[in-house]
Amino acid sequence: MGGKVLEYEAKAIKNEGIEKGIEKGIEKGIKGTVSILKKLEIPPQTILLKIQEQYNLSPEASKKYL
Repeated sequence: MGGKVLEYEAKAIKNEGIEKGIEKGIEKGIKGTVSILKKLEIPPQTILLKIQEQYNLSPEASKKYL
């Protein structure tokens, strides 16, 4: 029975690591998108709207990327 508990814990740790990796990848993608849009001189309000649409972010969450 102890082996099953350890196996479950290992799977939980692995899944948590995968989720964190995905989050970091998405965050990196958002930052890259914002950087490109800024270089293209897109207005900040438009950038906020576009990243909210593309990445399904709330207005509050999107503001941290500007």
